[in-house]
Amino acid sequence: MTEPAFDPVMAEVRSVLENADPVPPAVIAAAKGSFTWRTIDSELAELVADSADSLAGSVGAGVRGETAPRLLTFEAAGLAVEVEVAESGASRHFVGQLVPMTAAEVVVRWNTGSASTTADDLGRFVVSDIPAGLVSLAVRRTTDASPVVTSWVSV
Repeated sequence: MTEPAFDPVMAEVRSVLENADPVPPAVIAAAKGSFTWRTIDSELAELVADSADSLAGSVGAGVRGETAPRLLTFEAAGLAVEVEVAESGASRHFVGQLVPMTAAEVVVRWNTGSASTTADDLGRFVVSDIPAGLVSLAVRRTTDASPVVTSWVSV
């Protein structure tokens, strides 16, 4: 989608309307609050293990090296999502496994976009070119109507 051309007349009209009849703060708060309802039917998978946390305070911290893949484990009722995160400059490469093994659609989401892939019958999936920053995974198994969504984590 292309950015609309700047129209000085419309900018002036917008400015007058915003000053004459601004949107009430309660309406803005309600709109922002309603955004959280978009995934109300989703099961939340919480981060239960992060290799970065376990190595940070240990005696052998740094043994794996700065470039070793990070291992994340998310758990929800009836599903675990295990992800190996490898750094490649400013992007990340995910190799994942669903437990129990099942086919599913997997979507990796970040603040400016998303990437989708399919986990095979053994629950394996790969997603590349994920930007560094906060990410969340949404897993929709072929056997379930509602997706499992992981908590947001910085990679």
